[in-house]
Amino acid sequence: MKNFSKIILLLVLNLFFIEVFSIEPPTQLIIKVLKPGDNTGDITENNDLITVNYTGWIFDSSVKNKNYCEAKGNMFDSSMYEKFHHKAPFDFVLGKGKVIKGCEIGLHNMKINEKRCLVIPPDFAYGNRRIGNIIKPNSTLIFEVQLLKIK
Repeated sequence: MKNFSKIILLLVLNLFFIEVFSIEPPTQLIIKVLKPGDNTGDITENNDLITVNYTGWIFDSSVKNKNYCEAKGNMFDSSMYEKFHHKAPFDFVLGKGKVIKGCEIGLHNMKINEKRCLVIPPDFAYGNRRIGNIIKPNSTLIFEVQLLKIK
């Protein structure tokens, strides 16, 4: 009987910690400014050629944090780390569909040197598609993006 009581206590504690120390993926796009940009007056808009540095992670519900931007699982891509075979800033035209919808929306009205966290649910990312061996179908993604240039 003592072992049964211990098992019940452990199950209750486990459920408590899962509830307290887990975070459900959001269903809406989250855009959080991590570092304000320069006050030059320039902000991004559709058809701008922009240059960014970025890093992307898979959202991890088991991270012991209630901050969506900190629920970082495996890093899957970055413009700043050689292991991803492109250690250079990334250029693209905003609003032309060259990046996932969450990035298209999340990078509007950014200032030079501004850094943002984008938490992107599947409907604004890759949906039910698998991308390589890392991004599973219906994955929520986290990106940290810093705007370097607007051309």
